[in-house]
Amino acid sequence: MKLRIEMERKELNRLAQRYGLRHKRVIHQSVLLDGLLNKYNKFTDVRRKQPIA
Repeated sequence: MKLRIEMERKELNRLAQRYGLRHKRVIHQSVLLDGLLNKYNKFTDVRRKQPIA
């Protein structure tokens, strides 16, 4: 998942440089990356809260 996040982050930077921050492609990519980051954070947060048996 970390690799996918990094790939999407690079794509966001590439699109932002090409189109500017307000372009619909950039905004769409940003939303996609935010979703991945939220899933990753939720996953890692759940793992930290699980008791060690």
